Amino acid sequence: MDTLTHGLFGLAVGTLRPRDSAGGPLAPTDKATLLACVIAAELPDLDYLWPASDGVLVTLRAHRGLSHSLVAAPAVALLAAGIALLIVRRARVAPVYAQAVLAVVFAHLLPDLWTGWGTRLFLPWSSERMNLDFTMVLDPLVTLPLLVGAVFGYRARARDFRRPIWLGLAVASLYVGSRVAIRAALTSSVAEKYATSEVHVFPAPFSVLGWRYVAEVDGGYAAGTVDVGGAPVEQARHARDLSAAEALRGDPIIDEVIAWARYPTVQLAELEGGRRTLAVGDLRYHAGGEPTLKFVVELDAAGKVTSAKLDRGGSVREVIERFRR
Repeated sequence: MDTLTHGLFGLAVGTLRPRDSAGGPLAPTDKATLLACVIAAELPDLDYLWPASDGVLVTLRAHRGLSHSLVAAPAVALLAAGIALLIVRRARVAPVYAQAVLAVVFAHLLPDLWTGWGTRLFLPWSSERMNLDFTMVLDPLVTLPLLVGAVFGYRARARDFRRPIWLGLAVASLYVGSRVAIRAALTSSVAEKYATSEVHVFPAPFSVLGWRYVAEVDGGYAAGTVDVGGAPVEQARHARDLSAAEALRGDPIIDEVIAWARYPTVQLAELEGGRRTLAVGDLRYHAGGEPTLKFVVELDAAGKVTSAKLDRGGSVREVIERFRR
């Protein structure tokens, strides 16, 4: 999820422990717990600052790497609690730290897990990127209830500020839960159309009821859209052929790009002087059946990677227009 949503989830987690002071000003432990939970919910994304030789490696390897794993959660929480305890004196350590651990898991790792990009929870033992595809990384209907709850909670001040925050958390959780049920129903609908269980349904941007799908058929992929209450609409088919990319394995950038694409499309283009470009897209991110998100790698005549970039399919306006067609 985005930075704001992580922080709001962290705030909500911080309010779930009993208050040391009923009504009145917050006790030091209450203050430290709220601060630690917000910090803990944000800290894992500092992995963007982790040094890497290439921006693509930052995106695919460094970001949502070890800092997003379950094994690192206690260490991340310890750092967050330490910062909070330095700022808020006379707070009790144990409850602050315990709540910070919960914030790392439930305010950061879990929301990242339910997005399409996913996260690698079981590093260093497994580098598999796990994702549930319930929401987009940016989903205003997750963020808005939490934000409204936080605003009303702030205005409550001395009264029980937690109730509006809890209400916002409940609404956001119900929304995500509805996405789980909708996705399950639409997956069954697409599977019935293609008579295959190899179906993946994932959110479409800028839409509440519209979803995208990929079905594995005849050695390839059928890509299309499906709306709540409607029938699946196929938009394109793609061959499943990774041979061009597999032949270039060995470079860490290419290896990461291949591992990233669950439903890959591969294009290898020849340029002047023996140079080539390898474009690897993933049909999980498609508009009109064509991938909008691609990693484009340029190689010299000797097959060495000279540059790599993430191609998001044009400007935000262009991508929106493609989805509306």
